[in-house]
Amino acid sequence: MKPISLSALVSRLRTPVQSGDASLAGIDVKVHSSSHKDGGEVTITGFALDSRHVKPGFAFLAFQGDNCHGLDFAEQAIASGACLAISEPGYDRELPIPLLEIPDLRQGLRHLATAEQVPAPGKPKTVAVTGSVGKTTTCQLGSALSSSLYSTHSPRNSFNNFLGVPITILEASAETEVLWLEMGTNEPGEISGLAAMGQPDIAVVTAVGATHLEKLQSTEGVFREKFSLFDQAGIQRAVAPIQYRFDSMPVPCWWTGPGGDVEIQPIISLPGRYRFEHRPQGLIFEFETTLQGTGSLRCLESAITVALELGIPVEKIRASTPLLELPRLRQELYSIDGVELVLDCYNASPPSVEGAIADLSSTSASRKMAVLGTMEELGADEAEYHRQMGQACANAGLDHLWCVGRGAQWLHEGAQSAGGASSILSRDDHGLACLLSELQSGDRVLFKASRKEALESLAHDLKNRMEERLAMAKGGPQE
Repeated sequence: MKPISLSALVSRLRTPVQSGDASLAGIDVKVHSSSHKDGGEVTITGFALDSRHVKPGFAFLAFQGDNCHGLDFAEQAIASGACLAISEPGYDRELPIPLLEIPDLRQGLRHLATAEQVPAPGKPKTVAVTGSVGKTTTCQLGSALSSSLYSTHSPRNSFNNFLGVPITILEASAETEVLWLEMGTNEPGEISGLAAMGQPDIAVVTAVGATHLEKLQSTEGVFREKFSLFDQAGIQRAVAPIQYRFDSMPVPCWWTGPGGDVEIQPIISLPGRYRFEHRPQGLIFEFETTLQGTGSLRCLESAITVALELGIPVEKIRASTPLLELPRLRQELYSIDGVELVLDCYNASPPSVEGAIADLSSTSASRKMAVLGTMEELGADEAEYHRQMGQACANAGLDHLWCVGRGAQWLHEGAQSAGGASSILSRDDHGLACLLSELQSGDRVLFKASRKEALESLAHDLKNRMEERLAMAKGGPQE
């Protein structure tokens, strides 16, 4: 964001904001600066929710947490350079920096971010990404490509809600030329609200599938919610998968995927080398990348499409693709004593699990196995969705499925009904010992579940046990 004085910040909060479909009333603000004589001369250069993310010149947003208040960490924030604290009423404390009181801190954050993104000279070119899967990966890959030419800012982790999106906007430096925003949803209307705040120039939908069904109710509801991103005024280009193509798109769209306007295809004779084709532009080039798996390549497809739309030369894209990496817990690969462990357990939904199973099935491993856990937020039909994933494992020819967590029985039933080999695995020493005893050189094991399952803890425990066993086998017992 552009640096702003404290007095101008207060004025911005008190002034109504109109941006696209967003119309926000002014906010009452109270300034406490008794211990800071020159409070009006403070200049704010960014905002942070976490004291560990504060940079010099930042305002520290002190929320009430479940067990503590953000102001409990004000000293750490000030030590890191915070020049302003913002909180809700009732928590007035003597601080060596000014303190603003706002009746609703979330609304204040949204107000400031919306005002920052009002179209004006100098506003960064903004890319918004939503979808049932692949949002964070697409943002990370796209940001890396954009950085080859522009000063670029992208979300911290999966900052994709009404806290994360405004913070991404407000922590971007004044030099930012390209801003990537990730937009998530679990109920109708969130995407349109986030889009009105972010005012994207380019908008991307990565995929549509059975996710967040508790409030979106059906895949049709998910489709309507995700594609509402393209209804925002000011979007110049849309990017979306070819299977959802329809003629009444409100903005020009490049359709991605097999048979679409834009497609990535592997060069079979050259592992790690791919062919990118932008058919409407008559553009074809080859590139190298270590990324693997259909899902990752679909994300890269969208990222390259946006990069080209931003004017990044093909030569810079080709120089960047070999260096690209996925976010943590997305297809992390560990090879121990001939066994490959694939940690793809940052999150899980039916479409992402199906994709991971298909990728596993296509490998040359001698035995292909999976440890699957619960997929959350699937609504009333969650049992059936889990059974379908169990069936998918059996139909893909996986050698064994281990089922963990709340959805274990449903996964197991699905695999059994399709004739697959499966068992329910306990998350204790006995379950760990069971996994350890079954694995042998040439195996490849996929770990996938929703974030709430924290399945990576089981995978890392297994990895540590395997490394200990290998060390013992090589060196014998240590004195």
